[in-house]
Amino acid sequence: MLASTLDATEYAGYQIQPDHLGVGFDSDMATMRQACLQGDWIETGNVRGELNYLSSQTAEAFIEQTYGKVKGGINLILFAGSVSTSLSSRVTENRRSASSSIRLIYDARDLSLENRTLTPLGQSMVGADPMTILSTCGDAFIHHIKLGSEIYVTTRLHFRSVEEYQKWVTKIKVRFLFYSKTKTKTKEWLKLTENAVYSIDVNTQGGMTPRLQELLDQNPRYCQTDAMTDCETTLEKLFDYLFSPSGYAQDIESAPKTVLSMNTQTYQASAHFGLVADPLDRGAPFTFENERLSVRFVSNQQSIATLDAFIAVETDDSQREAYENTRAKAVENIQWLDEAAEDCRQTTLLAFCRQQVDAALARQHNLNEF
Repeated sequence: MLASTLDATEYAGYQIQPDHLGVGFDSDMATMRQACLQGDWIETGNVRGELNYLSSQTAEAFIEQTYGKVKGGINLILFAGSVSTSLSSRVTENRRSASSSIRLIYDARDLSLENRTLTPLGQSMVGADPMTILSTCGDAFIHHIKLGSEIYVTTRLHFRSVEEYQKWVTKIKVRFLFYSKTKTKTKEWLKLTENAVYSIDVNTQGGMTPRLQELLDQNPRYCQTDAMTDCETTLEKLFDYLFSPSGYAQDIESAPKTVLSMNTQTYQASAHFGLVADPLDRGAPFTFENERLSVRFVSNQQSIATLDAFIAVETDDSQREAYENTRAKAVENIQWLDEAAEDCRQTTLLAFCRQQVDAALARQHNLNEF
């Protein structure tokens, strides 16, 4: 998704750190440039909590809900790599899995760059031609960032085949996957899921606490569907911790925070007219290349999540080894895609970017349906 033409535009915080305040930004390309402004960091407190339930949905629908309509048009930075799709692939369904997620958001504090002046590089760009300004400073800068944490608790059913998943979807109408010991599973449910694996996954952007990590490390998170008591116990412990006043709510105060989102502002709005250069209409082809990578990122990441579930419960050594070999191929696929994303992020040459994307896609291992 590309930035709007408004003076201030919001982006997801992938690949962003607090010291990126003042870094240039190319709105048309949705990529960072060099720092042409400097100033004072102004901090404001904005403590706020939010809880959402996310039903089964595709990775595309999750991105639309999280960064689109729900948040009023937040944008995604191009070529942010596997980090930009890792979360969406872990909390959503695919052709062989169903999912339910609960999201906890904690907004901690805001940082803005004020009393802004030109850096030495910015001074050298005053009066340069528009293309040089855009490729060096962009047409905007990172003006504001929001720090906090997000935690997603996701339960999933991983099926052995597309056909088994489709049978389950057709027969089971209520697909809320946060099961408890008191909820009786029907014979039909058990029959339809007899080859499936149930998993509990916790993903955080910031917000991981020692007690939460210990809980995840010391309790089962993968179960065969005919023996789910251990996973149901884990889920009870997890929710007890997350929603207890003396649990996560207390620990989150000292937990590490991350950049959840950032806002850019144009140089014109900041009255740094020497750096004003109208964006060139060249972003669409780069957006297409980014989408080519994103589709494969999601596919490989979802394969890894399913393989992890199968590996965790597999008792046959040869079958487990086969799963592990396939998983290693998916990891290598992601590494090649990340290399292409990095190359595209560092260039303004479409032909070079497209060449790197083509090469990464050509090298992808075929994972089959394992």
